[in-house]
Amino acid sequence: MFRFMKRMVLFILLFTILLLGVTGYAYFIEPDLLRVKCLSIRTEKEVHPCKIVFFTDTHFGKYYSESHVEDIVKKINERDADFVIFGGDLLDNYARDCNSLDMEYLEDKFLEMQAAAGKYAVWGNHDYGGGAVRIYEEFMSSCGFELLNDESRLFEAYGITIRGYDDYLMGWTDPSLYKIESDCFQVIASHEPVISKFIENSGDNILLSGHTHGGQVTIPFVTSKLLPEGSGTFQKGFYSAQKIGTSTSLQMYVSDGIGMTRYPFRFLNIPEIVEVNILPAK
Repeated sequence: MFRFMKRMVLFILLFTILLLGVTGYAYFIEPDLLRVKCLSIRTEKEVHPCKIVFFTDTHFGKYYSESHVEDIVKKINERDADFVIFGGDLLDNYARDCNSLDMEYLEDKFLEMQAAAGKYAVWGNHDYGGGAVRIYEEFMSSCGFELLNDESRLFEAYGITIRGYDDYLMGWTDPSLYKIESDCFQVIASHEPVISKFIENSGDNILLSGHTHGGQVTIPFVTSKLLPEGSGTFQKGFYSAQKIGTSTSLQMYVSDGIGMTRYPFRFLNIPEIVEVNILPAK
């Protein structure tokens, strides 16, 4: 009996230490990390090699301070991108945090982001909600970003089209716009990954998305069942057309994003910036 009690006490002690360690890491360490994920996408289309840097879900506010923006901009500019694309959810809750956020500082830093051929953005659900709809479009424009709302831009020199869709949850897109008629390679930005199910096109496409935060906190067999509406069955990472379940030549990357919402923790979902290199087939 004594040995059993001793083992139980030891087990509880070790479990408590482990729990405190994981909680401390998820609160103090992982949210302050920032990695760069690199992808190479090859296509039979006639494209000129180009580099796209995609970042999303900054959620500046209560749980993720705008002080992080300096490191974000530094890492983006180090990539020497042709295009920078933002996937939405700039702020977590503007109505709640507007008095504490330094929007001028954010604007100054976003202006420092460099892209040889242009900076683009799309709407996220948090850019509509929490009162952010009043300032999001003007803010992104003032920072040199063009907001693509069910619009596309053709770049003949690169042989690509950049296409951005309105937010699936809070905006509205005419379903006919998901049917793309173009011979150019399509770089598609949409906040929620579920729209991958709607895209139809005879050419090659890469969809860049966010929204899920990778689950933000990863708990095996649990997180995938608690993803936010608009995620579909997609949690994070790279998805082929087969994994998406589409007959369209479509690949997708769902980013872990950068900031946090609902609670100030990240676990096994390191904040990330995504570098996408579009290359002709070998």
